[in-house]
Amino acid sequence: MIKNYNIVIAGLGTVGSSTINLIEKNKNIFLMKSGLRINIVGIFAKNKSKKRNFKKNKYKWFSNPLEMIKQKDVDTVVELIGGDKGIAKKICFEALKNNKNLITANKALIANDGYELAKLAEKNKVKIGFEASVAGGIPIISTLKRNFNGIKINKITGILNGTSNYILTNMLEEKNQFKNSLKKAQKLGYAEQKPDDDLNGLDTLHKILILSTIAFNKKIDLKKVVFSGINNLRKDDVFYADRLGYRIKLLGICYLEKNKLKLVVEPFLISKEKELSNVNNNLNAIIIDSNNNNKTILVGEGAGGDPTSMSVVSDILNIHFEDKNDFMYGIKYQNLRKIKISNNLSNKDLFFIRAQIYDKPGAIAAITTILKNYKISIKSLFQEQINQKLFNVVILTHKCKKSFINLAASNLNNCKFVKQDSIIMQVLHV
Repeated sequence: MIKNYNIVIAGLGTVGSSTINLIEKNKNIFLMKSGLRINIVGIFAKNKSKKRNFKKNKYKWFSNPLEMIKQKDVDTVVELIGGDKGIAKKICFEALKNNKNLITANKALIANDGYELAKLAEKNKVKIGFEASVAGGIPIISTLKRNFNGIKINKITGILNGTSNYILTNMLEEKNQFKNSLKKAQKLGYAEQKPDDDLNGLDTLHKILILSTIAFNKKIDLKKVVFSGINNLRKDDVFYADRLGYRIKLLGICYLEKNKLKLVVEPFLISKEKELSNVNNNLNAIIIDSNNNNKTILVGEGAGGDPTSMSVVSDILNIHFEDKNDFMYGIKYQNLRKIKISNNLSNKDLFFIRAQIYDKPGAIAAITTILKNYKISIKSLFQEQINQKLFNVVILTHKCKKSFINLAASNLNNCKFVKQDSIIMQVLHV
């Protein structure tokens, strides 16, 4: 028996257009495998005249997305506009208020307002699918909610931003400066024209926060999390790390410790021999550490129309066929508990320091003295001339506390012979 399932789509950019094309291409597969006919009964985008890579005339266009949502025969609203404010936010809340299921790839909105969305969905007995909000084509949301249901999760570590990962790879492989690697990423469609959230770490924070809520059943205050990205790194840092036997990766990390949630987003050095160091270009990777340190590693494309649209369509099918009690975060909203946040990893580790200094007598001796004063010993040190006036000093420390490194860095950055704030990165053993 064939079942009709009616959806509307708001947002017809790369992901929205790819979703429509995927539904059209695979409609016979849906019918054969599940007996489901997915009908697109309305579409909306801000610019109707813009050229799209599907036949717009085949679908009913709405200039007002709220009218589109309120159609009686709509089962599910698909929001693919993005952003935690404006029309995207209004569409998501109005969909749930009008008793429609919601599918979204909007990680910013979920990270900021996901708990309110979950509460509203439960009240109106509708479902929310957001597989596409984290890691594009990697089915990490459903993996955590279903495959790890009832299994203790110790830690999640992930490369969650394809833009940053591509830039770091490109600087090393093609020896490009940061800005040139970014331009190439934009040309290939791996980076947006305004990529600030990708580069400063906010995008990764949104995603690891979502995963943390599912994995540990905790409510997290986004505003209390300190984060950093790759925007201050240079090609030199990538090559110095390589010389020391490491790769630089922007990571999101979360785990529970002593009634606190450790939630960290920053670039780390990872040994070339480890799995994550070999995840390159626009790929994402997630390591789930569970039970007795059992590791599950998921790798796939983290962005782009095709992989993300697969997650959207997967949500459409799952929402239709799954049990009514499919709560957004795997448990009832009221069972999510608030928790204190810590932004530092607790263990001692090696640290990478790169200081750009003026060529002054005694500068190296001053640096080593500062480190010694904070009980930081040096494992490796080398310097490289930049020009007649400047050179880089690169240090790899022995294991020490991050608090000592931060104090030493603050002291170092106040020295007159230091041109700009030093780059500090922790070495992570994963």
